[in-house]
Amino acid sequence: MPIVGYPGWPPVIDANTREHVRFSMSDGRRLVPCRISIGTLRDCFGDENSEPIDLFESCQTEIEDAASRKYAGVGISNGLIELDEKDFN
Repeated sequence: MPIVGYPGWPPVIDANTREHVRFSMSDGRRLVPCRISIGTLRDCFGDENSEPIDLFESCQTEIEDAASRKYAGVGISNGLIELDEKDFN
């Protein structure tokens, strides 16, 4: 089952790590927490000076598609879907 973006929860910088952008998606029944490291965002979609939330929003469809593929392939690990560079190759 694919997951889709959940517009009720905008992306935020992870307050615990300060190194990730957290966002939510939905499987139609519940929210699915997701995150992508700021380093991955910058490496895959921008540069070291890119503002993380702006970068996420400009590439949101591609990031959400990668999260949906990962969810379908391996599901949730440690309570969330965590994206890294290999999810975009």
